[in-house]
Amino acid sequence: MRRLRKIVVALAVLAALVAVGTVSPVQTAFAEARYVYVGGTPVGITVGAGGLIVTGVTEVDTGKGTVTPLAGTGITKGDVITSVDGVAVVNMYDFTRRIATAAGKVTLTVKSGAVTRDVEVTPVVDAISGEKKLGLMLKEDIGGVGTLTFVTEEGVYAALGHRISDPETGLSDELQQGKIFDVEIENVIKGEKGRAGGLQASINRLQTPAGRNEINTDIGIYGVYDKEERGAKLRVASQRETRMGHAQVLTTLNGGTPELYDVDIVKSVPQTDGEQKGLVLVVRDRRLLDKAGGIVQGMSGSPIIQNGALVGAVTHVFVSDPTRGYGVHAEFMLQNADALGAEIRKTQPKAAWSVCECETEWRKEAA
Repeated sequence: MRRLRKIVVALAVLAALVAVGTVSPVQTAFAEARYVYVGGTPVGITVGAGGLIVTGVTEVDTGKGTVTPLAGTGITKGDVITSVDGVAVVNMYDFTRRIATAAGKVTLTVKSGAVTRDVEVTPVVDAISGEKKLGLMLKEDIGGVGTLTFVTEEGVYAALGHRISDPETGLSDELQQGKIFDVEIENVIKGEKGRAGGLQASINRLQTPAGRNEINTDIGIYGVYDKEERGAKLRVASQRETRMGHAQVLTTLNGGTPELYDVDIVKSVPQTDGEQKGLVLVVRDRRLLDKAGGIVQGMSGSPIIQNGALVGAVTHVFVSDPTRGYGVHAEFMLQNADALGAEIRKTQPKAAWSVCECETEWRKEAA
């Protein structure tokens, strides 16, 4: 906590010094200067698809031979099971219990892309476990580690800087609602040319979530932040303010406390709509190079700070050169956060928001 306060103070002082030294009007994409609570802390992320995600269909050994209960049903990898006999699926345990206690046929409600249909199937008794099964391989959600970018004054968070997709099933747009959790970085796999490195952390799903994810977009994930603790308050810069040259990335390589690392912005692409590759960065900080080899997976969402303002967030690493990476312009992430905030205000009273004025593995089973 003491180290975090030092980072907060350093950023606040930097922002103040730059503001004092400014003699020309600030170019901004907003009607007035906008401020957010900057992140840089690691988060564990889980997002679901509104049901159980099918990762495969298998045979079941009945002791008298193997059968495939789902043969001919069309159920396949990437489908989502949303209910059993008209009752919504809550989790893997709930699904397995319902199948095991079924008296006969069951009706599964299955989403395949934009199409939802009911499928009637008959469970069979597995010879090894003695329980009824369907030969379905399922998982509840998609999980991973990323970095918090910022929290708005209204309590909406932005993280990651890119879309969450599931390479195993091909799901992407279906993955929206979920949770983020506080995590601590336990290890760093150093990046090398041709092989991306990564931050490693364990996600404790039993702890109270730090936030509730609502949307998964091309330029990050967004939701309601439930913690009172915030980072330093920084102004969000317009993309027109970004300059080639020195900047800093706020990220975490050990534990849960972020640190500032020197980078150079070598390219800024003017954009009308937010994209993941609006900025190109080169890591100059020897500490980051020695520890991680440059930019690694898990750093996605790390704030990029230049001249005391938030200009962007890290999104990707060049696999061919881990000292280089891409970033997204911060103004577009703030636009997404504002849009989500407006939607939430329509359905939730302001008192329900978590507003702060301070400045301070996947689960997979067979069923």
